[in-house]
Amino acid sequence: MSHKLGNADWDTVRIFLAVSRSKSFRKASSEVGATAATVTRTIERLEDLLGFRLFYRDVDGVSLTTEGRRVIKSAEEVERTIYDLWRIAEGASGSHSGPIRVAVTEGLGTFWLMPPLAQYIEANKDVRVELQAAMKSVDVLRFEADISIQFQEPTNPDLIVRRLGNLFLTFFASEDYVRRNGMLRRFEELTQHKVVEQETDQLNDYGLDDLFGPGSTDRMVRIKTNFSSAHYWAVAKGAGIGLLPSYARLIGGRVVYMPTGWSMRVPIYMACHPEISKSARHRKFMNWLAERFSGNIYPWFGSQFIPPPEFESGKFTVDLSEYFDGFVPTQDLPRLSANMG
Repeated sequence: MSHKLGNADWDTVRIFLAVSRSKSFRKASSEVGATAATVTRTIERLEDLLGFRLFYRDVDGVSLTTEGRRVIKSAEEVERTIYDLWRIAEGASGSHSGPIRVAVTEGLGTFWLMPPLAQYIEANKDVRVELQAAMKSVDVLRFEADISIQFQEPTNPDLIVRRLGNLFLTFFASEDYVRRNGMLRRFEELTQHKVVEQETDQLNDYGLDDLFGPGSTDRMVRIKTNFSSAHYWAVAKGAGIGLLPSYARLIGGRVVYMPTGWSMRVPIYMACHPEISKSARHRKFMNWLAERFSGNIYPWFGSQFIPPPEFESGKFTVDLSEYFDGFVPTQDLPRLSANMG
């Protein structure tokens, strides 16, 4: 079946997709910029080419036949391929203007990249950034995104991959929670506390049953979510102790560090299609991304865990006091001079 569809030109496939999605020859004609008669003749010619009917016709419009539903998958593959070719052509341009499609985990995208990204697009006015909060790793070889920032190491040898740094997660709670339940000072004491847990396709759950015995997850976890923003708010509102990035307080997190000394290291990778790396604007943006996760500039992305109180002691000269200005109150946050890097 797919080889027969391969004999159809792109306009024919485009019209077929428009009819299937709008369920009407008339509506499809408006979408593709052709007359209803042209759309009807195109579908009839495609049906003749394939040897079977693609649509049932009735007074209410059209609907796919069983064979039509099978063909639609091939048509969508053709559509993706055409769009991929356009993106390759666009990405290979030496121009510094145009879109950049970035897939990144929701937490890093919202809480770390978005504030400086606003400054980047102000300085690069011809660039449009499309930030996709991706809970799953995307397939950049199929151009689901131009660039992917992810926790899972890409394994396809055809990709261009760079390790950017490390994310260290450690225990935090709200001041209210600490007043009611006390500080967590030793990892073993976690069994005496309520826990807020985050689990995504790129981050496993805490494995409490393995650490503390069967039934521990049901007993300890009060809220479980897959979104970093929801996870943070659950911790900040006192629902329990949760793992947050070690720099959480520096960007406005109204939370208290639990001084267990324990942390979870999560590597951060950047991946892109080889063709994308030929684009001047993408290369510039990828260099900018690498700086945002540089352990030399931001020590919390380095190779070793640094307890959060050290960031606030003045030992490291990085100014993030206005990082979330306008979103959360920042007047009480530690102000560190910006001299690093």
